[in-house]
Amino acid sequence: MLRELRVRNFAVLEAVVVPLAPGLNVLTGETGAGKSMLIDAILLIRGARAQGDVIRADTETATVEAVFDVEPRGPVAALLDEAGLGLDDGQLVLRRELSRAGRHRAFANDAPVTVGLLERLGDHLVEVHGQHEHQRLLEPARQLELLDRFADAEDLREEVGGLFAKFREARAEMERARAAERDRAQREDLLRFQVGELDAARLRSGEEAELRAELRRAQHAEKLAGGLAEAAALLDDDRDAATSRLARAARLLGDLGRIDPAFAAPVAGLDAAQAHLEEVLAALRALRADVVVEPGRREAIDERLDALTRLKRKYGESAEAMLGFREEAAAELDRLGRHEEILAEQERLLGELRVELEAAATALADRRQGAVERLAPRVERELRALGMERAVFRVALERAPLEAIGARGLDRVEFRLSTNPGEELRPLARVASGGELSRTMLALKAVLARADRVPTMVFDEVDAGIGGRVASVVAQKLAAAAEGRQVLCVTHLAPIAAAAQQHLRVVKSVRGGRTRVAAEPLAGAARVEEIARMLGGETVTDTARGHARALLDAAGGGKRRG
Repeated sequence: MLRELRVRNFAVLEAVVVPLAPGLNVLTGETGAGKSMLIDAILLIRGARAQGDVIRADTETATVEAVFDVEPRGPVAALLDEAGLGLDDGQLVLRRELSRAGRHRAFANDAPVTVGLLERLGDHLVEVHGQHEHQRLLEPARQLELLDRFADAEDLREEVGGLFAKFREARAEMERARAAERDRAQREDLLRFQVGELDAARLRSGEEAELRAELRRAQHAEKLAGGLAEAAALLDDDRDAATSRLARAARLLGDLGRIDPAFAAPVAGLDAAQAHLEEVLAALRALRADVVVEPGRREAIDERLDALTRLKRKYGESAEAMLGFREEAAAELDRLGRHEEILAEQERLLGELRVELEAAATALADRRQGAVERLAPRVERELRALGMERAVFRVALERAPLEAIGARGLDRVEFRLSTNPGEELRPLARVASGGELSRTMLALKAVLARADRVPTMVFDEVDAGIGGRVASVVAQKLAAAAEGRQVLCVTHLAPIAAAAQQHLRVVKSVRGGRTRVAAEPLAGAARVEEIARMLGGETVTDTARGHARALLDAAGGGKRRG
């Protein structure tokens, strides 16, 4: 339920707080006072597109905020949980911030959210019925939605939609497989060549780096060999090489050690140095062996590197990438080899999906057909109560053949109306005036009230084109729709205002050269005065006040707020 609406710098609304209550709430006030702007603010909270031109003049930002009481285990709580958000003591605060710079933002309990999430939340929080919704009533798709709601077929319709999406994807996949049949032989030849070429290459991870290192060694073999020879000579080959000098030093210290053992102690270190030199010399000899380049080896390395470069251009930038390409190509080749088997399996699955889809669509169509027979007479009764005594309402349901199943099932629906005796039934778009359309919507909502799951319903200009006795009936219908939920109605009719549990007057004033709007809860004499104004115009008479009190008494005003 919508507990409070707060609007700041939105069009003519400078700073407005609108408190709302359970049951029927009405907004009244002079034409142009700003009532419809409050409805636009609610639409923003529901995720409507934000426009910078609604920001109040000489300000840079506008804010709309709505406080909702939410069931802790309901669909709204589930959506919040899915988004990683939560409720605050059973309350949800949704906020839209508009900026002239175009940086509009949305929040749920102060956490940034997407407008898409606001739309999903809004579908479970508030349903707005204004002139736009009345026009939507002319659309067959909207009429089908209303029929499904009355038939309690929304879950079945969702199942049909899900099955249809699966069926369409499976059919597209099979069509792609069949189209590939024409090119299959050519594709198999290509894949077989690619796999064979990669297998023949005997690719090995790290091979290219090893080859390039070997090539550098071969290119500098003369320099490397000369350097190794000189190093070996310094260490061992020359008469004054390091090994000879170490040996002579060890003999000298050994002779001295025979005089005094202390002089022989360094001999152990010299022996260790001699051992290390022998290891170094062994390493040098091994490197000298590697420097020897076999005839033709450089040419072989160049050819192999050229071959790897050509393969890399075709299959990947590394041996790992090329081997991955080879595995994918081999897997596709295997699938092509099993093409007939795979196609047969796809056809089997498609057939199973079609059977399941046809069964669900048929069940949905049967559910709708049963609902059609109940919906038409009920709407007709409501229309007659709303002053359209001779109205005839019918629901035309056309079932398509099974092969024409769509995301909404098999049916096309059309609401038809005749407002005068002798006139043929025609689609709503061809016969309904604005007032008749408003009453038809209200009649449908009265019938669908029990099926509605949204806790707050908003009616803007539902009283267009009606008055007199019909106004009292509309008031009764709105009061009935508000039982067990919240209804907010913008109205110019006194009987509707008198039926409300919460009456708010929207007042526009000019102070300091600026227009300001306020929403005032009315009670007692102030409420009588407002209803009297609605009855009598600018000049409020005692007769109008008496009529206003009578309306409040008839509506049970003594038991209602205000």
